[in-house]
Amino acid sequence: MSAATFTWTSFYKRLCSISEIEEQPILQWMFGAMLFYFFVTFFSWISKSAITVEAAKSGAATCWPYFQSCTDFYFLHALPYGYSQTTLYMCFYALMMLIVYWMWKKEWVYAHLGMTLLFLWKMIVIFLLSYSIAGPYDYYHLFLTAVLLFIPYKEYFLKIVFVFLYFMSVTVKFSPAWIEGTYFSAMQTGIPLLPGWSTAIATNIVIFTQVVECWFLLSRNRILQQISFWYAIFFHLYSGILVAYDYPSVTLPAVAILFGPMYRHTPTPFNKKAIAGWVLMALFALFQLAGFLISPDRYLTLEGNRFGMWMFEANHQCIVTVENEYSSPRAGANDFNSPTGTPCNGFYCLVSRKTTSTATSSVQTLRYESGTAWNRCDPYEWWFQLHDQCSSSRPQIALQLDHSINGGPFYRIVDVPNICDVSYSPFSHNSWIELPPQAKIVGYPVENWYHY
Repeated sequence: MSAATFTWTSFYKRLCSISEIEEQPILQWMFGAMLFYFFVTFFSWISKSAITVEAAKSGAATCWPYFQSCTDFYFLHALPYGYSQTTLYMCFYALMMLIVYWMWKKEWVYAHLGMTLLFLWKMIVIFLLSYSIAGPYDYYHLFLTAVLLFIPYKEYFLKIVFVFLYFMSVTVKFSPAWIEGTYFSAMQTGIPLLPGWSTAIATNIVIFTQVVECWFLLSRNRILQQISFWYAIFFHLYSGILVAYDYPSVTLPAVAILFGPMYRHTPTPFNKKAIAGWVLMALFALFQLAGFLISPDRYLTLEGNRFGMWMFEANHQCIVTVENEYSSPRAGANDFNSPTGTPCNGFYCLVSRKTTSTATSSVQTLRYESGTAWNRCDPYEWWFQLHDQCSSSRPQIALQLDHSINGGPFYRIVDVPNICDVSYSPFSHNSWIELPPQAKIVGYPVENWYHY
């Protein structure tokens, strides 16, 4: 090994505190757990067209409000339009295999560098290239991986950050959806495996455990710590009934490794090396807080909704009406109106199309209804998609959005005669998204379904 290589690896080891990984089996297990979730993520992304050139051309992509030109940087083509996306992710697959080999050989510098490349790509995709590709479970993964890769006192901060993520997750649950249990009582299927009368009891137990009980995962008291550990195992297995494998796949391995048989109480570090860990936690707290500061009601307007943890914050239903004005007459041969009660199994279903034409112009009215409680009914997504369609041949696009949360009334929060005339601010309330009493009640929902 040359002197230059030795100097580079030594500097890199010191910079990222890799010696901690070399010396502590618990960190090596966490390294494997985080690598596993990169596989879970890329297994899903390899077949998605969310950040492809074709998605940008068709208007199917959605950028973050703070980076609305993200589609200018798309370069991948998914099947059947090209091989670049599958090629990229197979290169990542090869890299993951190499990382496993380096872990086996105890070459932790190279394993660390390989995972850093995976981490950077996931960060770029989630926070720059796509508004909708990630779920809050991906935030768990990214923050835990950031600690594992870059923060000193890795074992301590992995534990406290994990518990802190639990705590941050409950901040969006201080609402009727969880205090009264209306998230589940508004659905036809109710809460999984439990009688309807127990809904509010179960949801408040979740609030209590994520506010108070989760901190006992860090306890010196073995009995309290183990009670908290086994509850966490049960909770994530139970939650998987609704959220499938994604959330349990990032949380259960971390719970088992950090708080299971290898658990030991880790003292709190108070020195200069620990500053990076405390800064990371402060940044995440600000990331969570932004969602509450941007909008007067983040549940109804969805402004800032994807900042911080936003899982299961409310049960959403919406009706969206889009009126497209065209500068030429259009035939109404494809007009239709779905019969009342037609089931909707997607995020949105087009339930009616009506075309009204004159000799020189036409108006096509499209009505959509949401089909799943998981759909957030985000006005920004509609603004982004429709704003991309503004052109001289389509001089006006009107948008109405009626939004119901937790089985409550439909409020007409958006009623804009021309969406092309309004802009969207990422860090402040947008006045064209109205709140009650300005937003009027226009109807009441039926019980909906959960679909992930």
